[in-house]
Amino acid sequence: MFHACRRGPASLSRVVRAASTTLRIPSTRPSTLSLISHGAAKPSLEARWLHVSSRLRQEAAQTQAQDISEAGDREITKFDELIQHNLVHPNVVNAITRGMGHHTMTKVQTMTINQALKGEDIIAQARTGTGKTLGFLIPTIQNILKKNPELAERKRYSRARPSDIRAIIISPTRELAEQIAVEAKTLCANTDLRVQVAVGGNSKARMLRDMQIQGCHLLVATPGRLNDLLTDRYSKVSAPALTTLVLDEADRLLDDGFSRDIEQIIDLLPDRNQVDRQTMLFSATIPREVMHLVRSTLKPGFHFVQTVSQGEQATHEKVPQKIVAVPSLENLMPSLLELAKREIAKAEEAQASGKEAKPFKAIVYLNSTANVEFNARVFDNLRAERGKIFGKHLLHPAEVSQIHGQLTQAQRTRVSERFRRAKSAILFSTDVTARGMDFPNVTHVIQIGLPRNREQYIHRVGRTGRADKSGEAWTLIPEFELREARQLLRGLPINSDSSLEAAKVDMTQEAQLPASLAETLSQVGDAVRMVDRDTKVDAYMSHLGNSGRSSIRDLVQTLNQWTRYGWGWQEPPPIAPGVARKLGIDRLPGVKIGYPDRSMGDEADDLNGPRVEDPNRLSRSFGRGGRGGFGDRDGGRGGFGDRDGGRGGFGDRDGGRGGFGGRGGRDFGRRDFGDRGSFNDRRGGGSGRGDRGRDDDFVSRF
Repeated sequence: MFHACRRGPASLSRVVRAASTTLRIPSTRPSTLSLISHGAAKPSLEARWLHVSSRLRQEAAQTQAQDISEAGDREITKFDELIQHNLVHPNVVNAITRGMGHHTMTKVQTMTINQALKGEDIIAQARTGTGKTLGFLIPTIQNILKKNPELAERKRYSRARPSDIRAIIISPTRELAEQIAVEAKTLCANTDLRVQVAVGGNSKARMLRDMQIQGCHLLVATPGRLNDLLTDRYSKVSAPALTTLVLDEADRLLDDGFSRDIEQIIDLLPDRNQVDRQTMLFSATIPREVMHLVRSTLKPGFHFVQTVSQGEQATHEKVPQKIVAVPSLENLMPSLLELAKREIAKAEEAQASGKEAKPFKAIVYLNSTANVEFNARVFDNLRAERGKIFGKHLLHPAEVSQIHGQLTQAQRTRVSERFRRAKSAILFSTDVTARGMDFPNVTHVIQIGLPRNREQYIHRVGRTGRADKSGEAWTLIPEFELREARQLLRGLPINSDSSLEAAKVDMTQEAQLPASLAETLSQVGDAVRMVDRDTKVDAYMSHLGNSGRSSIRDLVQTLNQWTRYGWGWQEPPPIAPGVARKLGIDRLPGVKIGYPDRSMGDEADDLNGPRVEDPNRLSRSFGRGGRGGFGDRDGGRGGFGDRDGGRGGFGDRDGGRGGFGGRGGRDFGRRDFGDRGSFNDRRGGGSGRGDRGRDDDFVSRF
């Protein structure tokens, strides 16, 4: 796979011989994963090693041993030692030790900082959540101060221009770019360096005004916005004296289709033969596309830094993972509420007994913006309900928030910071937070429904268990997705879980239930009833628009059952004739053809529908239907596609291509933040029919 290594400007043999004490050679052995089904497991996303021959590994070991014997104790592991050895300016180090409270470097930081401070080009394979941001920020800032020492001290009056850019850091997502910029500003707080961030979704005029007034020395940007700035002759943004270029999450940059932007940006930067610069590439995986980028951007003699030890488990392998199969969609919210209440109670009991308590802090992932909004509103309503103890909300002390691509960038930033600072919280999210984002102390990652692909599952799980902390990953899926789950998640260490009582209830049948379970179902029913009709319709249509892997006939039946027994509606929402025809469901039984009236409330008959009065009894509809309009938002958002998917929303490219994007679900295929494909994820997404029956054999293997 990596034959390109031999053709690169610097062979691995040459790199190995030039390695310092911090060089690590990757393992050629694939990561060992437990199997949940027959057949070979697909290699882990974070376990694609560079294939180095045994001879090169032996040479590397000999070179490393020789370097260690010659260097003695030169390897830096404490931030204060950077001052002692006159490697980094004290103002930068003090911002780390006194401002951030960091004193000892992580393994990634030790290996990258020691290597990068020598000024040589670097490609580093490093996972997110290991502290790699400081690993490239410290050398980047020191590189600027080394060539411009007058910037090391904070001055009361100083002027800088937008053409004074000395370093550029490129990130694939807005959230990650802003996260990096926050850390960079903290490091530069005691210096005269000006840090700016340029991402899509924010006002370009305001950003340019800030750069004109404040100037810029270090620019953190997403590819699309950076390319726009450098090609706009009126922006006055340029980097004629660039000293450092950093590409973070290089595999993600290329995977999301930014390769053309990256090539154009590099062409717009000063010629390396005339203006020398250091280039650093950080990537969780090293596929062929990254090696092509290495050859085109790094100078001969670059160093490869492997920060993953041989045999070391990836983050998603260390996190306990559980899967819960529920009879149908109407079981998902009660199961999620039961899990949340149980984990909150555990934390409170541990705290009361004097044990170390980790407050419940969860990210709940869903596949579309419409379903994020629906679920978040349900939990907002649940949190507003008073519990048994007067003065406490049902989910106390957990906060509830949501984040997705239809929020403005300012709103997304506020939500991210609020969740980051919260001790106990539940964040409903699309994949805008699935990769690169660092939220401290996340105890649970909960996925509702199958993700679009295996990689997304792994990245989502990686939001917990970071920095060697503990965490859990849960996946709640309806039974008709079990067959797809077998194909998508095979080889991952996932176990089935049967501890949630709400996941076992058949909502279509009357049954005797324990009081606690009946209370949970009643609470969810009341909360769902208060959600406005538009939000429910958008959630329904979003499921139809993301039906790539499922049998459309089974999906329609499941959705109609959801509206009846989960929402208390007598009939499903109508689907416009043209949309139904394009979806291929216009002749399916159970499909209601018509034009939705978004102004009407829920059916009048539902207002007098049955509800759970006896806590030991479950009626056919666990909550009465309610009128629409409660907390209704102007216009109603959503439609078929998730605005965050494909190439839009989460990345810098806000446009995306087609799919079922479009507000209100009316414009089929407009260029409005939809997934790049029509129904399926653009990377493929599995095939096969959903299995409506319980697959006990598969569940047992989970």
